This record gives sequence, C-alpha cells and structure tokens, in this order.
Amino acid sequence: ACTEMVMPFCYDGISDMFEPAPWDLDAYTKECQDTWGSAGTPQPALANSLYGGRNLASASNIVFSNGLLDPWSSGGVLKPGDWDVVVVTIPEGAHHLDLRGANAADPVSVIQARKLERAHIDKWIKNSDMGKYKKKRYFQKRAK
Repeated sequence: ACTEMVMPFCYDGISDMFEPAPWDLDAYTKECQDTWGSAGTPQPALANSLYGGRNLASASNIVFSNGLLDPWSSGGVLKPGDWDVVVVTIPEGAHHLDLRGANAADPVSVIQARKLERAHIDKWIKNSDMGKYKKKRYFQKRAK
C-alpha cells in the first residue's frame, strides 16, 4: 500500500494496546522507496484526488454501511449529509458482515441493516430505467 492507499498507522500506547509509534510519513516514504524504488513513492492524496474523498455532492444510489466492530469504520461515512446517499450504522456489525449470507447467529442490527439496504436498492432499481436494457429473446419456446 505504498502508493494508492496510504493508510497511516499510529499508536499512542495509552488508548490502545500497542507500543507508542507516531506516524512518520518521511520514514514510511524511505521504506517504500527502499523496497520499490522511486515508483514506490507514497501519494497520500491520490485516493482523494481520484475518487473525490468526502465530496459526495454528485453521489447517489449508494449505501454506506458501517459495522462499528470493524476498525475501518472510523474512516467510513458515518453521518448523512446534504447528498443522496444512505448511511447505515450497525452497532454489532463487523467488517462486511451485512454483505455476507444470513446466519442464525446474526445480531438483530445486522438483519435490520440488510432489510434497509435491500429496500433502498429495490427502490432505486424500480425507479430506474433499467427495463430498456432487457435482452431480446431470439429463440421461441418449444410448444409442448
């Protein structure tokens, strides 16, 4: 992850279980360049430049689901804004748990999240113009 997705890992040793380790972009850059040469130079702003970062003004028909047991959730979209997206917060959810198949051990919050996600996606499909993309049938069904 030296180039596209630079993800700073830092620990303070107080609010976590790790030895203190501050984020040092210069040291990270040196390590990447030592491993990959100049092609490995980190570009911390690249993902935001390519994908828009938190500028969701033109976004629509997106469900941002965040399981709060997932350590990545802190970087997720956790609150709705002035855009046309859906934010689903799952207190007992882990990484992608709502996207997996149903399981008898699923917490109620995950089951509810799946229903909410499905309802929004069904609505978007129903309100879309997808019907015009149906494939034509080139073969007739055989008579019995």
